[in-house]
Amino acid sequence: MTSAIVITGAPGSGKSSVAQAFTTLLDNAGIAHGAIESEQLAWGTPWLEDAQVHEQLERVLADQRRFGRRRFVVVATTETQADLDGLLRAVGADETLVVCLSAPGDVCAARVLAREPERWAGREALAAHARELAEAIPRLPGVDLVLSTDGRDEEAVAADLLAAARAAGVL
Repeated sequence: MTSAIVITGAPGSGKSSVAQAFTTLLDNAGIAHGAIESEQLAWGTPWLEDAQVHEQLERVLADQRRFGRRRFVVVATTETQADLDGLLRAVGADETLVVCLSAPGDVCAARVLAREPERWAGREALAAHARELAEAIPRLPGVDLVLSTDGRDEEAVAADLLAAARAAGVL
């Protein structure tokens, strides 16, 4: 049996930092897992389409299963229900917990602007898109839990995520 914790949310919602804190908690508790940020599979120009990323993700996780891993943490910006559904098919876990990290749109946009280099031409567009997604992603029907990152550090959010994953039976 396999399980997955999918961490989604808008750009700037805290997915990467919370995922790192969460996997540290798993490491410290001796909980076997594999972790991947699906955006790394799309990175480049042109940015790969969702279906292409999902195809790669399916292969990566198949290899992870072949190596004995049965529990996964997958980080992804799932902009639509179709994207989330495709991601979950690619993950192919028997049990999943989909957690959306949220913050107000202006907070997400400010975080994007703070982290992205000013020389990057896509910086402003990503910040604007983050504002939109901050409202849309938490409302996707496939989201099981929404955790706010606004005014909270990643360790506190990760601790809440760990408790929720245990309660959901995916750990």
